[in-house]
Amino acid sequence: MSKGIKGAIASLALLGLGVFLCASPAVAQLAVSGEVVATDDLAPRPVGDVQAEFDEDGRSITVSWALSDDDVVRQVPTSSDFTTGGTFREVNDVKEYNIWRRLADGSGSLVWVRTVPAGVTTLVDDSIDVSAGSRRYVYMVSVVDESGNESAPIESAEVKNMLLFGDFDYDGDVDLLDYGIFQANFGKADFYPATDMDGNGMVDLEDFFLWADNLGADLYE
Repeated sequence: MSKGIKGAIASLALLGLGVFLCASPAVAQLAVSGEVVATDDLAPRPVGDVQAEFDEDGRSITVSWALSDDDVVRQVPTSSDFTTGGTFREVNDVKEYNIWRRLADGSGSLVWVRTVPAGVTTLVDDSIDVSAGSRRYVYMVSVVDESGNESAPIESAEVKNMLLFGDFDYDGDVDLLDYGIFQANFGKADFYPATDMDGNGMVDLEDFFLWADNLGADLYE
């Protein structure tokens, strides 16, 4: 076979190989493969031991919880150059905690109370309506990370607000015994907080009228 024919056959063979390589999916994939970007869609681990306790000031409930196991500050490198010891930044897999409240009997809607930053384990909920009388609440706490992933909420046991507006001795009714407590605090600079019924920083006639409106109320009727 002449050198000219051999050269022509070799050229055709190379051309066919090039077409095969271009048509091969595996090779094409290798040729255009790009960087894979990681997506954080994993929620942080939930809190533990959620508790709620009615405060004797008559106006609030304290909620507490155990931190998520992911609520830990750690250091991560900012580059892969460790020739001079490297540089680091602090990160935490938890950004914040959401606190929610609902009535224990299932009525009403779920109420968002507040959001607190990582590392916090207590919240005083002073947004409850004490004028509504005795209510039972359940609190829930969830964990949120920087990507917005949120854990399942963990619930507290029921907390019973046994307060009647004006029931200063917490015996379940508003009567003259409560008036005696109110009278002892009337006009005083250092007063029992519950007797300041309108929360204006003093015990005055406005508080008396609020108390009188509820005189005779009874939790057990």
